[in-house]
Amino acid sequence: MGELAALGIDIGGTSVKVCLIEGDRIVTAQSQRYAHPTRDELTRAIKSAIENLSDHSTYRFGLCLPGKRSSDGRSIERSVNLPCLDGWAFDELLASALGRFPDHRTIVSDIDAAGHDYVHTHGCDGRSAIIAIGTGVGLCVIDDGTIVGIGTRGIGHLGLMDMGRLNHVDRVARDGSVNTLESFVGARAIADLFPELAPDQLSIALCSMSFEDPFMQALIRAVRAVHAIYVPDRVVLMGGIGIALTPLHAQLESAIRDGLTSLAKPTWALAFGDDAFHSARGAARLALLAV
Repeated sequence: MGELAALGIDIGGTSVKVCLIEGDRIVTAQSQRYAHPTRDELTRAIKSAIENLSDHSTYRFGLCLPGKRSSDGRSIERSVNLPCLDGWAFDELLASALGRFPDHRTIVSDIDAAGHDYVHTHGCDGRSAIIAIGTGVGLCVIDDGTIVGIGTRGIGHLGLMDMGRLNHVDRVARDGSVNTLESFVGARAIADLFPELAPDQLSIALCSMSFEDPFMQALIRAVRAVHAIYVPDRVVLMGGIGIALTPLHAQLESAIRDGLTSLAKPTWALAFGDDAFHSARGAARLALLAV
């Protein structure tokens, strides 16, 4: 019998990313970008992302996607950023793109998959708080390689935390909440700030911001809240927007430390993701670990 192989599929707010892990071989691919896709459009995006990979008939599959999972665990009950996922059974979603129902599949949240991959890749010990900033904002906490939850559930939705009014205009997120973290730092907030911004210019645009800008103020408050609640050894910023902030490492860490609760670990470190495929790789890794 050959070595186990797994395909991780990360359904994001603007594209589908995939990662094939087969022994020491790791291959990634990405679909074209989309906005507000229908189910048919999302199916085509998944197909386009995996079309250049080798035969997948014997793969295990890891699927990660955004939203609140239904009580029976078979679908997403509500996805604010991808409404086409609402009520779409995971097996039917995969079958629509693969042409068959998968024999082995693992479903995981996108942020848990991303955190698992980062901690695995970097050999992190202690407690890591992973904050992924993309279309939405997610949080996971990992203790020595084990994902922390509350009972059988995750730890909540950091992006929907109320930041208060940070300037003279209220910000309304897609779920209708007002002045939440996502409404200040999510991809749609960035699109409003920089309407003509090309993806490869994101880092330059973010690094041009003043630290008095509501974007920076909201991000700093959120990281401080994570320190107060979870007391991590490191905070890792991931997702397209999080990674784009890497050049501001020293300035951002200094701003977070200025006024940070004394209960935070003095030796904590700020870190950043390496690329856009953490969730897809993490989903594949978790599929290989599944019994």
